[in-house]
Formats: sequence, C-alpha cells, structure tokens
Amino acid sequence: MLVVTAVAVAAIVVLAARVHRRPADAVLVAHTERLKRLPRFRELATQQRWLSWWQTAGIALAVIGCIWLIARPQATDITQNRYSTRDIVLCLDASTSMFDEDTQVTQAYSQLVAGLDGERVSLVLWSDAAVTVFPLTDDYGWVQDELSRAGRAFALGDQEYVAGTYLGKERASLISDGIVSCVKRFDLSNPERGRAVIVASDNDPQGGPPVYTLPEAAEFAKERDVRLYGIGSADLSFQEDKRATFEKAMTDTGGTFSLLGDDGSIESILAGIDRLSADEVVEPPKYQVRDAPGWPIATIVLGVLMLIAGWVYALVRSGRLFR
Repeated sequence: MLVVTAVAVAAIVVLAARVHRRPADAVLVAHTERLKRLPRFRELATQQRWLSWWQTAGIALAVIGCIWLIARPQATDITQNRYSTRDIVLCLDASTSMFDEDTQVTQAYSQLVAGLDGERVSLVLWSDAAVTVFPLTDDYGWVQDELSRAGRAFALGDQEYVAGTYLGKERASLISDGIVSCVKRFDLSNPERGRAVIVASDNDPQGGPPVYTLPEAAEFAKERDVRLYGIGSADLSFQEDKRATFEKAMTDTGGTFSLLGDDGSIESILAGIDRLSADEVVEPPKYQVRDAPGWPIATIVLGVLMLIAGWVYALVRSGRLFR
C-alpha cells in the first residue's frame, strides 16, 4: 500500500510540474501595461487563474487522499446472529412393516423441514432399538440430503440402512420405547426451548412387551415439555383401536395426529410447531475491523482527474494538443 501511495504522489508531482512548466517557445515581453488592459488579455488571464485554481485544487485533493490512504482508515463490521430455540426430532418407525410407507414418510419429513426457519432437526430410526441418523442441526441442506438418502434406502428395501434398530430379540415396531428414545435425544434442558417429536409409525408392536406403554411414553414426553405429533400409517384407517391409542398419546401432550397422505397434515404440524415456545436467541455482537481505502482512493482519483482535465484544457487552449 505504501508503494502504491508513493507512486501516486510521484505521478502527481510530475504531472503538476508539467502543468506549470513554462513553454519552451515562450517569449518575454516588456512594457505590457497597455496589453494587459485589452479585453481579450483580461479574458485569457481570468481563464488562466481559474485553471491554476482548478489544478491546485486537484493537487490538494490528490495529496490529501494519499495522506489519508497512508493513515490506513478502517471500518468496523458488526454481525449479530439470531436463531430459534425450537428443537425437532423426526422419529421414524423403521420396522419391516413400515418399509413400504417410510419412503413417503421421508418425503413428508422433507416437506416439513422445508417449512422450518432456524429450528434444529434430528432424525432417529427405531424398531427394537433406536439409532440416531443425524443429531440436532440447523444445516437444512445436509438434513435434506440425509432424508433423500433414507428415502432411497427404504425404497430399495435396504436392511443394512436400519441394521442398528434390530437387536435380534424378535421384537419390532415398539412405538412406546421408540418415542422415549426420541425424547431423550434432546441435548439441552433449557425450559425456554420448544421441543417436538414427529412420530411416524403403524403402531403395530411385535414380539415381547416394551419397557414403556404408549400412555407412559406420552407422559414421559409431557413431563419434559416435549410435544408429540403423529403421522400414522394409512393402514390405521382400518384399525380403529390402534389409531385411537396412537392419536390419544399425541393429543395428550398437546400435539396432533394425522394419517399419512391426509390433506393439510404437514401444515397442521407446522402450525403446532409455530405455537411452541421459541424465544429468539441473540448472540453477542461480533466486531470485525477491516481496511477501508475506498474514500481515500476516490479522493486521489478525483484529484488526478482534475489535474488531467486541466492539463488537457491548457493544451487545447494553446493549440499544442494536435501538433
């Protein structure tokens, strides 16, 4: 920066010297009082004075700009991040009976995530045991990629993708234990944070008894201020008892229940999430100091342009420009 400034100052000095240099073919004349009284002479003298003032102003601006630039003017940028305090766990039944519908569920989850703004999201698969696919995050691009990957795995019937959800005990689709596992995935206990679990299942437990019953799982979530939202398998429309117990567990916590594919189901979940406590967290401001050479450079450029304009005008007026 100092080198550039020094070059600029040198250029200004050279240009100023050329502007004020006496022409080589100038002729000195004595006894010019009568000549100085001529209107034309006075007009030319006035033009010359204005030209000198113009060039002096250009030199002054250029020099001021150089001094200003050497002083390294700085500016301070202030950034302050704001984010939501709501956390959402996508709690997906990965049992074999749900494979055909899990592809649609992941699409519904993707639609849900697209309507969020600042909330953290996690995906947990469960059947006999629970596995976290990704922890709570607000990186929605990554979330959408993982949901697409899950959808492809379910569409292909990829058992390896859900391998960790089976412990070999011939138990599956333990919805109550799955809900409790999902509730435990919240990493912060701040009471001001809104929490929701979006449960997708056919509510069709297989094998041995679960650790928690469905009402106990709902109470477990309620005690921790976690609201449950249910997306039931379309088959539940023909199984009234299973649908009723699933829906009651969700509504007991203040959440909602809908069947997969119902019109407005995602919108109702989003509306419920919007009603969750969500005090906005504001991070302390971050200050970043940076060089701000814009105005000094603009001042130098303006001064140089004024000098060049004055020099060109002087050449045109003297008729030497096109010689």
